[in-house]
Amino acid sequence: MRFQPFNIFGRVLASAAVLAGFYLLWLGFVESNLIKAALGCVLIPAGLYLMVSSRRRDIRRESESADTGDIPMDDTK
Repeated sequence: MRFQPFNIFGRVLASAAVLAGFYLLWLGFVESNLIKAALGCVLIPAGLYLMVSSRRRDIRRESESADTGDIPMDDTK
């Protein structure tokens, strides 16, 4: 497996979006600010979607590399 900086950047971005969403949601409740709370409610699922899509892309790449023969398979049938 090789180093992929965009993959790491995507995961950090997704984690930051979830963290910012929870922070804005908390801040919206503390300050009674509906706009901040609504923005936090939107950022949380968006960040989770980014996390899942990033991981799904990694799994697809790994399975495609296994299908092309990068990983030796045992054909002893």
